[in-house]
Amino acid sequence: MTESIQIKNFGPLKNIQIDKIKPFTVLIGESGSGKSTLMKLLALCRWLYKMYNIRSYLQKSKISKSPFRFRMDTYVKNCGFDQYIQSDTEIVYRNQTDSGNRYEIRLTKNKSSLSILPNFKNIEVKDIAFNKISFISETRNIIPLWADRGASFTGSYLGYYFHETYKDFDLATETIKDMDMSFLDVKFKVKKKGSLKNYSIFSTGTESFEIDFKNSSSGTQTSVPILLISEYFSKYFKFEDAFNRSVLAYLSNIDELESFRPVKNLEDISKKIFIHIEEPELSLFPNAQCELMNKLLSNCFAEKVNLVDLFVSTHSPYFINHLNLLIKAFDTHNKVNGASFNYDQLAVYQVVEGELENLMVKNERLVNTNPLSETINMIYDQYNALGK
Repeated sequence: MTESIQIKNFGPLKNIQIDKIKPFTVLIGESGSGKSTLMKLLALCRWLYKMYNIRSYLQKSKISKSPFRFRMDTYVKNCGFDQYIQSDTEIVYRNQTDSGNRYEIRLTKNKSSLSILPNFKNIEVKDIAFNKISFISETRNIIPLWADRGASFTGSYLGYYFHETYKDFDLATETIKDMDMSFLDVKFKVKKKGSLKNYSIFSTGTESFEIDFKNSSSGTQTSVPILLISEYFSKYFKFEDAFNRSVLAYLSNIDELESFRPVKNLEDISKKIFIHIEEPELSLFPNAQCELMNKLLSNCFAEKVNLVDLFVSTHSPYFINHLNLLIKAFDTHNKVNGASFNYDQLAVYQVVEGELENLMVKNERLVNTNPLSETINMIYDQYNALGK
């Protein structure tokens, strides 16, 4: 499967084109440059394509009634894109399957929202996929307080992406009861009493302590959801359970289980996890940022059970510099604290003035970090000028 996306005149994004989305893609750029907008658009397109797959699967399995309708005005509002649409906005998402067929979803302006123009009515049986889309929001630091006092916040709404992140966090804690965070010298633990969960942080360093998750450091609070969700989806997530919750539950509700004639068994359907992460470096010291990346990549690509693609937006030049170390480790058959990464599976782009600058240097098998040093060089030049 090969994905591509093209975006024209959408909010801060003027002319974006990624012809082949790699298994691990990183965006870096200034605040407001459009990194998160690009990632959210991609996540939306992947979700729409997932829904088309489910609808095609049901129709080909003799179920004519669709479990959903495409309401782009609702999706646009949920994503916070209301004011980003321009008269000439166009988003094109393409997915070329292993069979060679290409499916395209085109989003263009229609009144105040976006209209969906797919180039297909149904996805062929051989191309049907069942994917999971996860988005880990920068607002994940609210999770500890929300989890502790959620019952008293009934009816409160903190935005679509926070609630999606919290839903995946809550799902992960049904399976993972403790998680080592050695780079912060702590361990995360889940204790369950009936329907209630208590989250704690234990020290693994020289100083022994146990505190509630909500009272832990800000770096711990932002890191736990990333590692917990990535570990759960890469190692423990069962597509069978998700299929039963979504498809079979729907068929039961409309009393169509007896009519259901699966056109393809779930084990024969292509499956993948797509994880999108905003600013994984939040509240972490540089060395902890690098260790977080080591653990994240280990979860998603080394110790995985499920096939995972990872898409990250960041402000951190430390993340990008550390990638070169992991590429070198892979090329020399080594590991850095258990991690390495294949250059050929990586893409790094800098978002500048609404466009992408590719930072990959193919002939040297490294990421060009020179553009990320401009601020440091400017400070150095100003420092020297003050001494003259």
